[in-house]
Amino acid sequence: MGIGMQITYLGLPGSASMEAEAGMQLLRLQRHGISFADCRLAIEHLTQRSGSSLYEVRLDIMIPARGLRRIGRCVRDSAEAAIRCAFDMAMRVIQILSRHGKL
Repeated sequence: MGIGMQITYLGLPGSASMEAEAGMQLLRLQRHGISFADCRLAIEHLTQRSGSSLYEVRLDIMIPARGLRRIGRCVRDSAEAAIRCAFDMAMRVIQILSRHGKL
């Protein structure tokens, strides 16, 4: 049984495509046998002075042996790309911790 994920939207309404991307990325982490107790994702819409939009995504994961950690933070021009980036960072951090026996 998998864990849930708390998603917070700041400055934008949630969308099915953002939730689907976040869900797929969470499943990807879980398939690699990573044990974590909680997952929190914050998606924030940032407006540039030029009027273009950016999306900042912050990913916090509760790892039982390590506590709550900010694992990923990415800024991209689409929310889905920023979500993928944050989870990619999480995968790299968790692999490093695992290799060093810190999980």
